[in-house]
Amino acid sequence: MLREVAASDLDQVVQVHCAAFPRSAMTKLGKEAIKRYYLWQLIGPYETYTTGAWADSRLMGFCFGGIHPTAISGFLAKNKGFLAWRLLTHPWLVANPVFRDRLTQGLKILTDHTPRRSPPQAAAPAKRPFDILSIAVHPDAQGQGIGKLLLARAEQQAAQNDFHVMTLFVNVDNEQAIHFYERCSWQRSNHRGVWRGTMVKWLKRDDAQATVEHSGSGVL
Repeated sequence: MLREVAASDLDQVVQVHCAAFPRSAMTKLGKEAIKRYYLWQLIGPYETYTTGAWADSRLMGFCFGGIHPTAISGFLAKNKGFLAWRLLTHPWLVANPVFRDRLTQGLKILTDHTPRRSPPQAAAPAKRPFDILSIAVHPDAQGQGIGKLLLARAEQQAAQNDFHVMTLFVNVDNEQAIHFYERCSWQRSNHRGVWRGTMVKWLKRDDAQATVEHSGSGVL
């Protein structure tokens, strides 16, 4: 069964996240950090669409999508005290190369982020992409088509809300995930001839734009 993910479901979201992303920086920060991260996506100043795949009362997978231009920087800013405490009490995290790399990226996003000026009223604002912020399937349920169902629902949500293109970010070394997205008709989007992990799926291609930059959101 597919239905919207609510704040009351976040404990199960944390369980699926930990199982699906055991090596992620967020997982290493602990369950409370993960819960705060997804809660921020639900309550932050975003246009968010969520879907959970349920078997009876157990969450087997989820997808968070929509417009999240400050998903990571906003989370870091809102929870900087908590995150600093986690690092002080768990200094060994910084020695982990995966965590250190993602932490560096997150801090760069936070320090580089500056509010964008609103476009003049006379100019028609460009339609932002529908970002897949996070999609995860519990290992116990992989191979059952849940990932395809979640992507299809996200595509339906994007189309119903007049988005023209969807984007997501995948680790360039994650060949299994890359092949999965390509089988679902997603394409790699190069920037200046280099692919950095952004993938796109066009719903309405009515302009000449050949590449789309992902907003920078994604799982830490």
